[in-house]
Amino acid sequence: MQRLYVLLIFALIFVNHCFASTLYHVRCGYYPENIRIVFDFDENFSYATEEAGEKIIIRLKNTAASSQIPSYVDLNDLVVRYLQIEKEDEDLLVTIPLSEDVNYKIFSLSMPPRLVIDFDRDFLHMVSGGMVGDGVEYLKIKQGSAKGNLMATVVKIDPNKARVEPVLAKKFKPGFLESFISFLAFWNKPASTSKHFYIDKVKNMADDSDALAGINGTFFANSGSPLGALIINEELVSLPVFDRTALIIDDQNKPHIDTVYIKGVVRFEDGKIIKISGINQKHDAEDVIVYTPVWGERTGIAAKGLELVIDDSQIKQINPANSKIPPTGYVISLSGNEANLAAQSAKAGSVIETQFKIIPYHTSPSKVVHLISGGPRLLKNGRIYVSKHEEKFRADVAEKRAARTAVGITRNNELILIAVAAPQKNRSNPSLSSLGASLEELARLLQSLGAVNAFNLDGGGSTTMIVDGRTVCGGGRRVSNALLVLPKN
Repeated sequence: MQRLYVLLIFALIFVNHCFASTLYHVRCGYYPENIRIVFDFDENFSYATEEAGEKIIIRLKNTAASSQIPSYVDLNDLVVRYLQIEKEDEDLLVTIPLSEDVNYKIFSLSMPPRLVIDFDRDFLHMVSGGMVGDGVEYLKIKQGSAKGNLMATVVKIDPNKARVEPVLAKKFKPGFLESFISFLAFWNKPASTSKHFYIDKVKNMADDSDALAGINGTFFANSGSPLGALIINEELVSLPVFDRTALIIDDQNKPHIDTVYIKGVVRFEDGKIIKISGINQKHDAEDVIVYTPVWGERTGIAAKGLELVIDDSQIKQINPANSKIPPTGYVISLSGNEANLAAQSAKAGSVIETQFKIIPYHTSPSKVVHLISGGPRLLKNGRIYVSKHEEKFRADVAEKRAARTAVGITRNNELILIAVAAPQKNRSNPSLSSLGASLEELARLLQSLGAVNAFNLDGGGSTTMIVDGRTVCGGGRRVSNALLVLPKN
């Protein structure tokens, strides 16, 4: 019996020598800023970490696992999905694969003895897709938080080496299947109406211009008419809506983001002045609308009023309606009382002056060459400034998380074009799921990319980015206009 006691004492000494501590519990806490994993021990312990690429390996020296410790612990999080615990000689090996390259901190505590690992939930990964042209870099973005992942694509442009210009969609040419379907359904189609603006995919617009990259542009109506100010190569296409924020490119290729006001007047030879109410848009009572060649061959106005055909600053013709628009001129179409007033001063051959004054609120571009509006503003002089209420945006744009398109300018006047992927679940690989973005989240992301001024463009199904001929974000919807990146010639 005494010999048996001696053997038991030696066995206990051997066990205590081999296993200084026992792991008896693994806990996990989920917090807005971090994920915390805690390992509880019955005695003081020692550990070492090992470098292993995209995973953490912790060696718990001379440690045993209690019978309640599983070999696999499912954490079910986007950053840390699971951990494994296995025996290796006298040690325990804890392996924690990381779905994302996040910051983490490992530390030990006593009373009671425990090992703690804190993983940051927030991360921002930027991977360069390379240069797609001189001064044009493509980036892929993944931003993580407790809510999920925001996926985006970015193009950064040096305006000293490349240029950015808005374009309008050209007349869409349907494929065979679309033409066949239209032919079969001709009896359901309404009577043909004159088409003035068109819609097309951003990729087609980019391909037509041999663009290095491109994104969708400003908001538009179902007819394709832009809803906001648009100037292309110094030609005014449409007027602002609610004085919303716009991107201005001046004659030095320098970008500006500002709110603009555009005022238009017609000055007759006798000194009479009439205010312009619109450009390239539908005609209502008491309107004074200017129609340029962008609108089409004719004004299409059926109701009788007064139309002045202008070329080389002279009234070439005076018609009641549906005037032909000269390729190098324009037509002023007046109705109601304004038509009666203009009739007293308008004479064929007389000189007429049509002025549009573009007034930026805060910036001073030397000369406006291109302008495309959108809104709301996202950043102003380095600070987050989301002017969704001031610019009178509806809740579907202002409040929801969605696919987004935006433009930013850095302190060095570099342009940032960004497209955020639409909300989408990837059940097979949750790390590839996308949340979309709110306007505030979009503003913070642009700020982290170095933008000091930024504004939102049309989004949702319109969101598209084209890089080097490839659609890298969105791309399903046909849109009215786009913003293209072109080589600086």
